[in-house]
Amino acid sequence: MTRTTPSGRRAVLAALAGAATLPWLAACGSRGPAPQQVDLGPITPWPAEAAALARRVDLQAVTASEVLQGTGLVYRLSYSDPYARRVYRDTRWAAPLPVLVATRLRQRIARAPVSAGADRSPAVALTLELEDCVQTFSSAGQSEVQLRLIGTVGDGLRRVFDRSAPAGADAAGAVRATSQIIDALAPEIAAWAASLPVR
Repeated sequence: MTRTTPSGRRAVLAALAGAATLPWLAACGSRGPAPQQVDLGPITPWPAEAAALARRVDLQAVTASEVLQGTGLVYRLSYSDPYARRVYRDTRWAAPLPVLVATRLRQRIARAPVSAGADRSPAVALTLELEDCVQTFSSAGQSEVQLRLIGTVGDGLRRVFDRSAPAGADAAGAVRATSQIIDALAPEIAAWAASLPVR
């Protein structure tokens, strides 16, 4: 029977320890890249054809239900499974969508021209509820983003803002369409809020 020397035992134990770590290293190596984080992109100019606001508009908050509080980009396959809300694996919003929408709208509305004397009038306090935002596929290669906001001003004056835009067939298309919708709605929302009487 061959005796193992202390140095030999140490070599055997080291080899066993190395072999035990191989599955762990392989598991780490098999992980895919982290999801890409996206936002609504750079701010675009306020449309030149939009009328000046009668009053300044103060967007106080954009709220949303719990289902819209995450960072997943949501899509629905209406042609095969219309009741399931799915989330892209490799793309995420950089922050919860209501936060991105609020930031975008505040930045947009801050660029809106106001009528002479508007600065002497109190700003109108506006809140918005993001009721839904989802990319809906009518086929494997065609989709649109549908976004719905509900505005509330003063003692409960409300209006629904509902718009859709073509979104192609991937997450990048959904991001572009969402940004386009928000930019298109900003003048409409601001003009509505600014036109309401002071209460």
